[in-house]
Amino acid sequence: MKKITIILFIIFMGSQCTFAQFKISGQVQSFKGVDSLTLNIPFVYGYYSENDLKIPIDGTGKFNFTVPVRLQKFVTLRYKNKTSTLLLSKGKSLSLLMDSTGTITNFGGNAAEENKMLYHADLNGIPFFLQGDYKNNPYAKLSLSELQEKLVKPWFTMRDESIARVHKSALNQNYKQLIESEIYYQAYNQINYFARGVMPADKNLVSEFIIRNFDGLQPEPKIFPAGPWYYQFVETYISYLDSKIFIQYAPTDVRSKEAFRKVYHLELDSAFALVKRNGKSYIHWYLMKQYFSKSVAERYLAQTIWKECGEKDISHVTPLMNDFKSNFPKSSYMAVLQRKVNTLELFGKQNEQLKNIDVFAGYDKIKSIYEVVNAFKGKVIYLDVWGTWCGPCKRELSYNPRLKQRFKDKDVVFVYLDMDPDEKDADWKKFIHLNGITGTHLRKSNVEIQQFWEELLPGKKERLYPSYFIFDKTGKLVQADTKQPSDGEELYTEIEKYL
Repeated sequence: MKKITIILFIIFMGSQCTFAQFKISGQVQSFKGVDSLTLNIPFVYGYYSENDLKIPIDGTGKFNFTVPVRLQKFVTLRYKNKTSTLLLSKGKSLSLLMDSTGTITNFGGNAAEENKMLYHADLNGIPFFLQGDYKNNPYAKLSLSELQEKLVKPWFTMRDESIARVHKSALNQNYKQLIESEIYYQAYNQINYFARGVMPADKNLVSEFIIRNFDGLQPEPKIFPAGPWYYQFVETYISYLDSKIFIQYAPTDVRSKEAFRKVYHLELDSAFALVKRNGKSYIHWYLMKQYFSKSVAERYLAQTIWKECGEKDISHVTPLMNDFKSNFPKSSYMAVLQRKVNTLELFGKQNEQLKNIDVFAGYDKIKSIYEVVNAFKGKVIYLDVWGTWCGPCKRELSYNPRLKQRFKDKDVVFVYLDMDPDEKDADWKKFIHLNGITGTHLRKSNVEIQQFWEELLPGKKERLYPSYFIFDKTGKLVQADTKQPSDGEELYTEIEKYL
């Protein structure tokens, strides 16, 4: 994984070698020891750790770095748990003076004024309604009318005051509009985050709150090229459109079909088929391209492909990439994306040769999990019940290498029971090879897997993905719904009890 990340970074930086430069330098006061700053340069937008660059700090606390910049670029600077957004413009320079906590105390260089204004806008700060423990958030207990009065109204007042400060500044018009728009869209994104991440799990209440505050908003950016908060707003706006469809009826309710058709210009059944075949990202792309300009759509789709490549599911990447080629054949993002996809495909082909990725012989005929378990008597079995469509399942897979290293050369077998439809069989096999998921694999459809669930959790109706189970060396199920790979030592202790 480390090698492929380096390759992709070289591809990304190499594609920008003809760009103009932005110079960033500065000093950390009262600095001691060895350390570095982290500069995250997104492909288009969003924060992904693979885009992190380390800027070394020398023994005197000074740092100096040159960044290739084609157009204006928002980047993220991190030091000592402090995060700042910087605006890089080609041919400019920025000098920063930082204290030992990571707080920027002075800005210099010809990019100082716009970055100082951006810094004081505090776009990375935590809003008053998102502070503290989410479970005991006082704003989550308010009625809709109270939310408007006690949360939305003061929050938008703060937004408008921040925009007014930028407007009164001596910045040129372009920088003013760009920073003002970022403040504007950040305010709506934080409202959305509160609604979907903090408010009670009452879908109608959440939808009503979202619709009340998003109705009438224009999807197109106030300035173009736009900043990262705008592109997050694009995703937020797509969620808003979905809320308008399903506020009255669930997706499975036939009465929702007409509302869906009006928004998506597509039959609901056809949309379900698209998601099943191409993934959720594709249906979001299908919707957004109808409501946003081609220029916005190009950047959105480029970033979506970049992100899906990181998920390493080629069945989701391929249809998106085909659409990108069809819609934006001359895009400046094309070469980088194609190299990234090619690298992903090459990685998958290389992993097809791995002998320790084992698809259980005759898996399609198996009727009981014990047909697999009994093949490994004398070993402890850790069973992962998952699906290629399941985001949390795939996130847990990233903890597998550490888990397997811990039990290397010990009597532990890793078995993966995937739930995907029969028509996704080839995609499932590509996914496990592309991701190098060593162990024993079998797949069942949603209907077929139900009898496996009855063996694993008899009588229990709630069946969550992912779920994990431990079988001892005799083949007995000894831990139902046990710890997951990200639990680390807690899981390791559970497995070690049966060795």
